[in-house]
Amino acid sequence: MAERKRNRPFTKEDVKFVHENYAEMTAQEIAEARGLSRFQVAKIVSELRKNGIKLPRKSAKRKNPVVQYVEELGIKPKRGRRGRKKKEQT
Repeated sequence: MAERKRNRPFTKEDVKFVHENYAEMTAQEIAEARGLSRFQVAKIVSELRKNGIKLPRKSAKRKNPVVQYVEELGIKPKRGRRGRKKKEQT
């Protein structure tokens, strides 16, 4: 059985790093940079929001691998709506 990786407790400096870099980096990138887990990063973010700190919207998101592959083939991916089409109103 593989040994489970233990995470260190996060510090005040980790919280500051997450607060300053949350919009520009993914949670995985932050976790790797600080030696935390993604779940600890999510916990820090939720605690910051719960305590009234407004974090900016994420600009660094993981790209969809299917869309990346289609773009590499030179095909423009469809960016349609999700779900069922609405019925026409009469």
